[in-house]
Parts: sequence; C-alpha cells; structure tokens
Amino acid sequence: MRRHLRARYLTAALIAMVMISYGAFTSIHNTQANLDEFKEVQRIRSLLAELDGFMVTMLNLETGYRGFLITGDDSFLEPYEKSKKEIRTEKQIDGEKQIEGDIGRLIALTKNDIPQQTHLRRLEEISAAKIAECDRAIEIRRAGNTDAAAAVVATERGKRIMDDFRALVDEMRDREQETLTKRQISLVRSFKETNTIVVSTSVVAIIAGIVGTVLLGLYLSARARQERLIFEKEKAVQADRAKTDFLSMMSHEIRTPMNAILGFGELLHEMSDKPQQKHYAKAIMTSGNSLLTLINDILDLSKIEAQKMDLHPEAVDMKRFVENLETLFSFRAQEKALQFRVHLDSSVPPSLTFDALRLRQVLVNLIGNALKFTREGHVHVNIRAENGAAPEEVALRIEVEDSGIGIGGEQLDHIFRPFYQVESEQGRHFQGTGLGLGISERLIKLMGGEITVQSELAKGSIFRIAVPVRRQQERTSEVLPGYSGGGADFNRLAPSKLLIVDDVPLNRELIRGYLQGTHHQLAEAENGEQAVILCRRQRPDVVLMDIRMPITDGRAAHAMLKAGDETRKIPLIALTASSLLDSQQELKQMFDGFATKPISRERLFLELAKFLPVQATAATGRPRPEPVLQPGEVPEELAHAREWPELQAELAALRDAVLPGLVELVPAQATLRFATDLGERAKRHDCLPLADYAAQLDNAAANMDFAEAGRLLAIFPGIVDTLARYDPV
Repeated sequence: MRRHLRARYLTAALIAMVMISYGAFTSIHNTQANLDEFKEVQRIRSLLAELDGFMVTMLNLETGYRGFLITGDDSFLEPYEKSKKEIRTEKQIDGEKQIEGDIGRLIALTKNDIPQQTHLRRLEEISAAKIAECDRAIEIRRAGNTDAAAAVVATERGKRIMDDFRALVDEMRDREQETLTKRQISLVRSFKETNTIVVSTSVVAIIAGIVGTVLLGLYLSARARQERLIFEKEKAVQADRAKTDFLSMMSHEIRTPMNAILGFGELLHEMSDKPQQKHYAKAIMTSGNSLLTLINDILDLSKIEAQKMDLHPEAVDMKRFVENLETLFSFRAQEKALQFRVHLDSSVPPSLTFDALRLRQVLVNLIGNALKFTREGHVHVNIRAENGAAPEEVALRIEVEDSGIGIGGEQLDHIFRPFYQVESEQGRHFQGTGLGLGISERLIKLMGGEITVQSELAKGSIFRIAVPVRRQQERTSEVLPGYSGGGADFNRLAPSKLLIVDDVPLNRELIRGYLQGTHHQLAEAENGEQAVILCRRQRPDVVLMDIRMPITDGRAAHAMLKAGDETRKIPLIALTASSLLDSQQELKQMFDGFATKPISRERLFLELAKFLPVQATAATGRPRPEPVLQPGEVPEELAHAREWPELQAELAALRDAVLPGLVELVPAQATLRFATDLGERAKRHDCLPLADYAAQLDNAAANMDFAEAGRLLAIFPGIVDTLARYDPV
C-alpha cells in the first residue's frame, strides 16, 4: 500500500518535475523568444520614431526655406541648415565612409530588411532633390531676384517632391506597423501559453509606457512650437500696430503746425509789398513743402509696407498728363541749361484709365532725380504703348533717360532699397533721403507693373517702367465744372455762410486769413458738439470739419448732422491732418468733400467751388493773373505785329550776347537792367508787345520771383524768332 502510494507520489512528483521542468524549460524558452520578439518590437518602434523624426526634419527644412523666401531674413536659414545636417552627414572613421544623421540611423535599423533598404535609398534621393531645389531658390532670393525665386516656388516641383516623400514614408510606416502588429500577436500567444500574466502585463505596460512617452514627447514638442509661433506672431502684430499708430499720431502732430506754416506763409507772400519780404515768405513755403514731401514719402512707405495703400484708377487725358510734367520740370531744366523733352508716342491712346496720382508721383521722382544728378546734357522722357492681352488692355511703357553721373554696377541691385543712397565721390554733393526710388518701385509693383534700371558711371541712366492700363473711350477734362481758372479769388464764389470747425485756433485763423475781406460770413466752433449746435441755429451753407477733436470728433458730428432733417443737406468738407489712422478713402465716401492738411488757398477754393456757384468774374477788384506762357511761346499780340527790322537785329544781339548768362543764373539786378533795356528799346521802336514783356520781366525781377523771371527769360528767343519770321501784309 505504501509502496503503491510511494509509487503514486513518485509518479506525481515525476510528473510534477516533468511539468515543472517542462514549464521551466518552456518558460525559459518562451522568455528568450519573448526577449527576441521584444528586441524586434523595439527596433520597429525605433524605426517608426526615426521616420517621424525624419518627417519633422523635412518640415523644419521646408519652414526655414519658405520663411527666408518670404522675408529675406537670414535667421530663417538657421533651422534650414540645421535640418540639412540632421538629414545626412558623412564621416571618415578608420578610412571608411560612414553615414550619420536621419539617413544613417534608418540604414542601421533596416540593414536586414531588403525592401525597406530599397525604400530608404529612394528616400535619400528624394531628400537630396528637395535640398537641391531649396538651395537653388535660396541663391536666387539672395541675389535679390524675388520674382525669380517666386517662380521657382510656383513650379510646385518642391510640393511634388514633398508629396513623394510623404507617400514613401507612409508606405514604410505601414509595412513596419503591419510587422509590429504580427509581433505583438505572437507575444500575446506566447504569454497565454506560458500563463505568465505578470510578464505579459509588464510587457504591455512597457509597450504602453514607451508609446505614451513617445506620444507625450511629440505632443509637448508640437505644443511648445505652436505656443512659440503664436507668441512671435502676437509680438509682430503688436509691433506693426504700434508703428502704425505712432506714424499716424506723428502725421497728425506734424501736419497740424505745417498747416499753419504753409498757410500763413502763403498769406504773408500775398500781403507783402517789399521784394525781400516776398522772398523770405517764399523761402518759408519752399522749405515747408520740402519737409511735407519728406513726411509724405515716409507715410507712403509705411502704408505700402502695411499693405494699406489702395489704388484709385481714373480717366486720364494723356496729352494733359504729359503737359503737366513738362510744365513742372521745364524751368528747372532751363536753370541747368539741360535739354529736357517729354515725348508722347502716337501709339499711346488719347485717354487711358489708371491711378494718375501714383504714376505721376513715380515720374516726378524719376525725372526729379534725373535733373538733380545731371550737370550737362539731356533728360529725355519717352512714353509709348503696346497692345495688351485683351482689346481694352494697354501696356504703357515709359523711359526716363539722362546723361548724368550714372550708377555703379555693384550698386544697381540696392538703389530700390528704402533709405539707400548711392555712395560715390559725385553722389555726396547731392542731398536726399533715399526714399523716392524705394517708394516708386513699390508703387509700380502695386499697379501690377515693373521698373528696371540700366546705368553706367559717367554715362547716365535709363529707368524703364512697364504698367498695365486700360483704354478709356471718352476723353475727360480735369477742370472743375463751372471753374475756368482765374485764381483762388473767393469773391468769385456766391456769398455764403461758412462754419469752420477745428480745435486748433491757428487752423481756424488760417482759413479766416484766406477769406478775409471777402463777402462770405464766417462762424467758428472748437469741436463737433458746438458745430452741431451752430448748424441747427444758423444753417451754414458749407461746413469745414476737422476730424480729430476733443469731446465730439468729426465723424460723430457728421453722423449727428446727417441724422437731423434740418441739417442733413448741409455740405460737410472733411479737413484732416491724419494719414494712416483716418483712411482717406473712408472719409471721401463719408463726407461731401475732402482735403488734407496743410491746405492751400487754391485747394480750399476748389473744394468750396463744388458746393457754391462760381461766377465768371469776381465781385470785387481782385485782378486776374496774366496768361502763363511756356518756353517757345510768345504773346498773342506778336502774331499780328508789324515789322521792326532794326529792333529785330538789336534783340538778336541781346539774345546771343546777354541772355545765356541770365538764363543760367537768373540774377536779380542783371535781369532788372535787361528788362529796363528792353523797355527803352520797345519805347524807342514803338513796340507795345515788347514793352508788355519788359514790364512783366521787370516786375518778376523786382519781386525776386526767380521762377517767373526764369520762365520769361526762357521765352525771349521765341519772341525774337517770331519777329524775324513775321511777313507783313
């Protein structure tokens, strides 16, 4: 019995030992197999992580590359260059080449997987192609050719490369994910067979921990990058807003005193009787206008950079457009004895539609620079047109050519940068802010055109502009309806009651000065609230309304006046010194009339003439100005003059011997003597037209009006030629 029990125990023990041995052996075997399986799982996860890292590196490469193309800021190239090194680097170790970086790690992780090795070689080729594409665009951008760099991006070749890269990475990831799934199933089956719940739980915990750690790390990294980008964007927006607000405030604060300086300077010039006082007043106005031009340039540049510059196309009479340019610059060219010509080709339609103000601003800058930097020779402006893609479209092409000091080749790439000035021995003799060309280039691009320059030192420059415009079927006139010239005589406007609304006393005093002695009644208000009360009581014919005022500003006053039945029909003219904060287009749409400060007598007259009837002649005795003669024109009286043979010879001698020195310098005393001499000759030969001409020249020289004196001297050869050509009946 015991033997039988012992046999049973031995059998059970043996069976137990066998089972234990089998279990131990199976456990050891399965544990080793599980360890091998776990190593393979780790390899696969490392491979997946490396693929994710490779993708992140390529995205950082793309971000840095695009950031540099958009901004031109070299700081964006730091992550770009770092990403290039992370993708693939090579080292020589013991005479053998070894690949490191993302590519090197992926090669190590897939060394026993031939299909993945094939995919990896393809990934390496794609990444190399992407880097080459980016390097080419960056080099073009560094050379300053933004359009060419944009053209490289526009081919979308880089996008196709990135799409191929993502597709290949996804394919590798899917294959590894499938293998990983199979390995995990095998581990679960092995754990069930050995009934090692703890081991299986631990493995699952380890796997979960690894996955969680990787995912958490990726999440925290992406979150940190996102927060950093949001912070940097907010800083940039705040900086841009602060700059805009500062420029707007400075514009208002500077234009307000400039309004008084230029306005009262104009009044002093008209009221002064002594030539020296007129000369001083004109110097104040000239300097003030120069300062105002500088302010406008800075504000225009800021508007363009903030993308707040809008174009306002209008119908333009091209002949009148060209005549304005000739009138503006002909005297300055004559002062320097330069040949100046603006040629309008027959290919240009009579009337076109474009933003005349902005294109004129560009041409004034280019022609002004050409005259400034040219000591002798010529300045020629040629305007021609070519047919556009559509029948109504026209490509307007303009060339401004001069024989001036020229620009060195190494500086041509920089002249359109804001505040850049050409450094040369000759260039130091010329004043300037360096803003004009930068603004001109941006305005031309805003119009959809392009501007280029060709220049050589000591041989002059040629600036070329190409601007798309549209045909205009009907020619238009720029003259105000009902206004045919005759100067800013406010007595030509029908008698009216005017309300001046401005919180700055000097601004109100300036407008009072313009209207002093006229038949108009004036009332004043310091803010919008007072203006509304006065309008309801007195019903003025026109209100001149400032915009930025305490208590109630111009916009609020406008809303209240237009809401009242008794005041809604009163014309409101907005007068503002602001440029950026108060949108001019918005104010033009809101108010009946609009003018910026500083406001001149002529501008005020034109605005009032929109709402007050204009009489053909003034109600009071303010004289009408003499007709303006251009170089080469002569008084109409000479067309019907009789023949003065002796006088013709005398005038021809004066033209050849005396006139050249006067035209070059326009000296006051010598011009007075010349005018006196002409007057005596006219009296001696009984030539009334010449006597009138001599009187005009004498008056201009006595008042030190050098511009008018220079213009009159310039037309003297035409007078001599007309007398010489005259064939009496």
